[in-house]
Amino acid sequence: MMNLVDILNGVNYGLVFFFGAALSVSVAGGCRDKREWILLFTLCPLFLALQTVSWLTLGLAATKQLYPLFIHLPLLVVLVFGMKRPAAMSLVSICTGYLCCQLPRCGDIAVTAATGSPLAGQIVYTIILAPIFLFLLRYFAPAARGAMTESPRSLFLFGGLPVIYYVFDYTTAVYSDLLYSGSKVLAQMIPTVVGLFYMVYTTAYRQQLQQRSQTQMQSSLLSTQIKQAEKELASLRRSESQSVLYRHDMRHHLTVLSAFLAEGRVQQAQEYISEVQSGIEAITPKRFCDNELVNLLCSAFSDRAERLDVRLTVKADLPPVLSIPDIELCALLSNGLENALAAAGALDENRRWISCFCGIRASKLLIEIKNPCVGKIVMRDGLPVSEREGHGYGCRSIQTIAHTCHGLCEFTAEDGIFTLRAAMPV
Repeated sequence: MMNLVDILNGVNYGLVFFFGAALSVSVAGGCRDKREWILLFTLCPLFLALQTVSWLTLGLAATKQLYPLFIHLPLLVVLVFGMKRPAAMSLVSICTGYLCCQLPRCGDIAVTAATGSPLAGQIVYTIILAPIFLFLLRYFAPAARGAMTESPRSLFLFGGLPVIYYVFDYTTAVYSDLLYSGSKVLAQMIPTVVGLFYMVYTTAYRQQLQQRSQTQMQSSLLSTQIKQAEKELASLRRSESQSVLYRHDMRHHLTVLSAFLAEGRVQQAQEYISEVQSGIEAITPKRFCDNELVNLLCSAFSDRAERLDVRLTVKADLPPVLSIPDIELCALLSNGLENALAAAGALDENRRWISCFCGIRASKLLIEIKNPCVGKIVMRDGLPVSEREGHGYGCRSIQTIAHTCHGLCEFTAEDGIFTLRAAMPV
């Protein structure tokens, strides 16, 4: 006949089922709609009933051994096929819920050891179960879910310990008494496994922090370049407006010239013409295509190339309006031409050239910029590596902008020619 301790032990075993199942589902993402809530509340009582029947007919020890078959495997099936959660995430969530179930058990063990009363331990177990569950549900489950869903590496990193513990506990405490046998081999293996996990965790977590820091730096740099592109674009458009005003005032210039010529002041008329012509040429952008932004950028870089004695050849065939935002297009094209100008400007006079193509092919905006280069260019992850301080970010920004616009870009260096190609849907 069962005594009060056995009854409380069975009750707690049923309560901890809800404890572990609810935490497992919460870590896996929780119930996202009414159908999932109904599925969970329908199946959990069935699982508990199966567990109760097993306990009454086979005993508590056999029920513990069959627990993965009765509870964990069906719960995994529900998460994967019923709630459409990833299999790896579901497995880790179940093992995480199982690991969390050890917290109230520690309270039971501590009180039983201190009082010598198993009944006191079971009572404490029942009392602390609810507050521990609410605390974990409120604070731990969202944090664990966020950490594990950040990337596949995060899932491996944070999910490794619960899975290892699950296998270890069932192997050494449920299916055998190896954990309590005083085995020297096991005593040495536990710190070894913990140490290995700590080393792997530290290494992987450090790498992830470095990647995140680099991503944040790139994002900050790109934001700065976007702001700079906005300023350059505004400046170019002001120049275009000034050019329009000059053309508008042309009739006034013609009036002045007529007056000079009527009075026979030919020398002054010629000087006035030269002055007006130089002023107009200084602000009038060259015409390359129907797109205002590309005209302004190519015109500005054409003037800079002339000052550096670099031959810039532009072939552009673009419509007036593109679906790609002006700021992103300005930053991408400016970075590409800036890099090419810096590289070509440092070469011998006969090698100072740049070719730029912008056009629409197969519903994609294609940009190709070529310039000569000297020496071997080292590529890493598809990007050229610069040894100079503060350099090498322009190509990374171009890659980021192309990906942001759902496009692709590549950098190649062959036969002394460096080429940037970018393709973005329009």
